[in-house]
Amino acid sequence: MHPFEYHIPTKVIFGEGTIGQLGEVASTFGKKVMFVSYDESFVKSVGLLDKAMKPLQDAGLEVVPFFGAKPNPTVEHIREGIVLAKKEKPDVVIALGGGSVIDTAKAIAFGAFSDADIWALATGEAEAAEALPIIAVTTIPATSSEMNPTSVISNDEFSRKEGFGSPMMFPKVAICDPELTYSIPIGPTAVAAADIVSHLLEGYLNHKLEWAPMQNRYATGMIRTVIDCMDRLLKDPKNPEARAMLMWTATFAWNGFYVCGLGPHDAIIHIVGHTFSGFYDTVHGAAMSVTIPAIMKFHRDERIARFSDFAREVFGAHGEDSLELAQSAIDSITAWFKKIGAPTNFKEANIPTDKMSEMADDMLLTAEHWGTTSYTKEMMLDILELCK
Repeated sequence: MHPFEYHIPTKVIFGEGTIGQLGEVASTFGKKVMFVSYDESFVKSVGLLDKAMKPLQDAGLEVVPFFGAKPNPTVEHIREGIVLAKKEKPDVVIALGGGSVIDTAKAIAFGAFSDADIWALATGEAEAAEALPIIAVTTIPATSSEMNPTSVISNDEFSRKEGFGSPMMFPKVAICDPELTYSIPIGPTAVAAADIVSHLLEGYLNHKLEWAPMQNRYATGMIRTVIDCMDRLLKDPKNPEARAMLMWTATFAWNGFYVCGLGPHDAIIHIVGHTFSGFYDTVHGAAMSVTIPAIMKFHRDERIARFSDFAREVFGAHGEDSLELAQSAIDSITAWFKKIGAPTNFKEANIPTDKMSEMADDMLLTAEHWGTTSYTKEMMLDILELCK
C-alpha cells in the first residue's frame, strides 16, 4: 500500500424525490442561484426543468438560467457562462444534468473569480484563488463528477480535450435522485455504463502493486454490479432498483476511493478516449467502450494474471492464469459492450481514421500533462490500430 490522503467534502442527498430539497439546500448559500443545464427545450420536454425550478421558486430564490451545455463541454460556451456569473454574481451554481453539465458548472464556478481565460486555468497556465460553491443534481449517472474535484472541457480551436482539478471544484452538495434517470433511453444508459466501467478499470488494470485484494475486488465487484444493473434495465429501462444502484455505483466509481493506496498508475483508457472526443466530439462513454478492448489487447501478454483475474471475478470464468483466460476477458467485455449497444470500434462509433498520426500526437500530449511517460508515438499508433 502506498501512502495517501483521502477527503471528500461533498454532502450526498440520495433517494427518490430528493430533488424536492433543492430549494432548501440552495438557500443555505444565499438568495441568488445560477442554474446550469442542457438545452432549455430538452430539459423542459423530459420534465426535469419543472422538478428543479419548483423547489427553487418555493424557496423564494432568484434564478439566473444558463442553458446549452454540450455533451463535451466547450470553452466557448463556458466563457459565456463565466461572463454571466461575473455580471450577476450568484451565491451558488446549480448543475442539473450529467457529467458534462456538472463539469460546465465547475468550470464556470472556477473561472468566476479569475481574470485568466478558462482554458489557461484548465491547462495550468493560470490559477484561481477562489470559486463559487456548486450544487450538483445528477440526471445521467456516469462520471462521478458530482463527487469529485475535476472538470473536463474541450477546445475546438485546438481539437483538445483537457481535464483539470482543484479542491475548490468539489460540489458542496450532490443530490442523487434516481427518479430523474427513469426517462433516459437505453442507448445513452449503455454508454453511461461503459463510462462507469472505464473508471473502475483505469486503476484496476494499470496499477503496479503485486497484491491489492481490497482495491481489485472493489473494482471487479462494482463492474459486476454495473453488468447486473444493465441486465435488468435491458428488460425494463425504468426498473427503479437498477436505476438507483447504477446511480450509486457511478458516484463511487471515480471519486478517488478505490484507488487509494494503489500509488501512481497510468490512465491510458482516458488518455486515448479523450482524443476521440476532442477530435470528433465522440460521446465520452462511447469513446471508452471503443478504447477499453484496444487497451486490453495492447497489454494482454504482459498482464496475463490481472486479465485472468478479471475473467474469473467479473465473468465467472474458470482456470489458472493463462493467455487463453486473459483473452477471454477481452472477448467477454467486448461481447458485453455489444450486448448493451455500446460501440467497440471506430466504425461503430463513427470515428474516422484519416488523422491517426495527429491523434497519436494528441494522446502523447495528454499523457505528458498527466505524468505518463511510458508510451511512445509508435505505441499510441498501435493502440489506434487496435481500435479499428
